[in-house]
Amino acid sequence: MKNTFYRFIFTVTVVLFFTHSAVLAAQNVSSRIQDVTLFSNQALISRQAEANVQTGLNEIALEIETFNIDPDSVTARVFGAGEIFGVQYKQVPTQQPPQENIKVILAKIEQLQREKQRRLDQKKGLQKNEAFLDAFIDFSKTQIPQELKTSFPDTESLNQTISFLSSNYRKVYEEIQSIDVAVAEIDKELAVLKRELQMLRKPSGKARKVIEVLFNSARAQKIKIQTQYLVSNAGWQPLYKASVTSLADEVDLTLFAKIMQLTGEDWNDVALSISNVIPLKGVRLPSLNSWMLDLPRPRRSSAGGAPRQAFKKSAPEMEMLAEAPAEDMEAEPAEFAQARKRKLPLSFEYAIGQKMTVESRKKETILPLFTKQVSGDYYHWAVPKQSPLTFLAANVKADKELLDGPLNVYFGGQYVGKTYLEAKRAGEMFNLSLGADREVVVKYEKLKDKVLETYFGMVDRNTTVRELAYKITMENLKDRAVTLKILDSVPVSKTDRIQVKDLAIKPEPTKRNYLDRQGVMLWEQTLKPGAKAEISIEFLLNYPKNFTPPIY
Repeated sequence: MKNTFYRFIFTVTVVLFFTHSAVLAAQNVSSRIQDVTLFSNQALISRQAEANVQTGLNEIALEIETFNIDPDSVTARVFGAGEIFGVQYKQVPTQQPPQENIKVILAKIEQLQREKQRRLDQKKGLQKNEAFLDAFIDFSKTQIPQELKTSFPDTESLNQTISFLSSNYRKVYEEIQSIDVAVAEIDKELAVLKRELQMLRKPSGKARKVIEVLFNSARAQKIKIQTQYLVSNAGWQPLYKASVTSLADEVDLTLFAKIMQLTGEDWNDVALSISNVIPLKGVRLPSLNSWMLDLPRPRRSSAGGAPRQAFKKSAPEMEMLAEAPAEDMEAEPAEFAQARKRKLPLSFEYAIGQKMTVESRKKETILPLFTKQVSGDYYHWAVPKQSPLTFLAANVKADKELLDGPLNVYFGGQYVGKTYLEAKRAGEMFNLSLGADREVVVKYEKLKDKVLETYFGMVDRNTTVRELAYKITMENLKDRAVTLKILDSVPVSKTDRIQVKDLAIKPEPTKRNYLDRQGVMLWEQTLKPGAKAEISIEFLLNYPKNFTPPIY
């Protein structure tokens, strides 16, 4: 009985407490964004405010302007003596504007309209003066010539007449122009006031977005409030810059964050951090159903069957961004800023070293996060049958910080091209393409393509025997040795009606059937400065006459 009584008293207290809080007048306090942590597809906003509170329950509202907020992500901390009773995101309907505001605008409109009419009346008077001057000129055109027949006017009278006409004309013209300018300005003000009046009279379905904090203060005091919430329409994508030295022995890999911000509120002078964590909603461990094998059975039609749902996956398109090479300067080139890295249990976070301002608009902001020297085995790669270019590449080891994204390559300070860096597991080796190198030349040449009339004394009338020979030449124009990997292939027959005979390859390839691809061969050679080398491939093809094989 005693426990039941206490539970009853507690329930009544809580009901009365929150009933009282419902009638509290919310205190609207100004706040500003202090910190932003940017994820790949959303942002965590930290906002701070100060408020003077009284002893007891206080309802404090922090207004925000973001378009889309995750209500479940809203949290708050209060620094002060007391207890937090509740934190929630609310949309408060905007109140209709008071009638006094409408009266003030109507009075301004009436005043401007009276001023406009006064100006127009002045203009009418000036136009009458202008008409009088025109009449005077028309009169002088007929009267003065008649007087000239009898007597010529003296010079002083003529000068006075001309001076009178010119000065008065100029004065009238300038005053009319001044009135036209003033009337145009009045029309602009009237248009603004009329639009404002129309908006005030129009019923508004808008609502203010606020974070409401219910705080039970232990005393009258000044408190500090920190709130956090997740917003969408913001994110970042990795963008890389690989700078290869002119000796092709080192690569500096710089990671940039390409930021998109369309949240509806500007981030002014904030502490910005970039995180590679992926926030998930409803985080659940994956499960697995039974692997059932069954023969197909005829399906019976039923009117009450549930419709099948189809889910589509969409992949975002990545924009490729290329930078222009920097111009030569006398001073040493500045290095990219380094963000402070903080390793978290599930991710990395990079704090930008200075306060940033990122406006909410369709504009990309690119910020450097880190630069690291990539170590690995550097080599040149050529597939002359497919491309006349020789590419510089590196076999490097991935770490936890490498994400997938576009990669711009600079060789000796000059932009040479772009590729895409795919995310790898930490410790996994992968090939990094660093652009074409014109100082290592590889050429592919067909030396012989001949149809034989006889082959060891006889040729089947229904077959064709074709003799083919190729040569691959390599030349190192650099002043240092290079490691060159060359890939080529010979035909492989899948039927006994086509035969590849007398295959001769010099020198012997380093690997045959490279990566388990039949007929694909890999040569690895080291070329000294200025050195040349050759690879020769010869073979015979025997195939039906009504068949034309693909020949490179």
